[in-house]
Amino acid sequence: MEEKISTRQLALKAIENIGSEPQYNEEGRIQFEYQGVIFLMETANDCDFVNLIWPWCYSFSKFDIDEFARVRQVINGINAYGIVSVFYGNTDSDDVAVHIKKNFLFIEQIPNIEDYLRMMLENFFITVRKLELEIEKIKMQECER
Repeated sequence: MEEKISTRQLALKAIENIGSEPQYNEEGRIQFEYQGVIFLMETANDCDFVNLIWPWCYSFSKFDIDEFARVRQVINGINAYGIVSVFYGNTDSDDVAVHIKKNFLFIEQIPNIEDYLRMMLENFFITVRKLELEIEKIKMQECER
């Protein structure tokens, strides 16, 4: 019987096959660059799912109350209807950082796993465009009042 490849090894191989160079960061997450963006992937050898994270996809000053209200409204809408999770958190600086995260199945039985990974990554880019576009729409509506 053929030995099963671990989720971590499968992820490392897929990341390399899409043209990225995976590395480990200090927390033990896999870090890689794709289309100029740094992504993090959390894996465990005994789990068939991975967490993919785009940290700091958007940020704003924690002192900008209006922007905080806009971002919160847009994030709630994305999370209600989107296929990824968007969340924000305070940082040590004066910024609030917005992150995107997706948990998904990652097993060797998935055909064309590199295309599958690219599709998951594309969802992050679509979400960032939606986030920025919706924030701008709200700003325009505020100017019309």
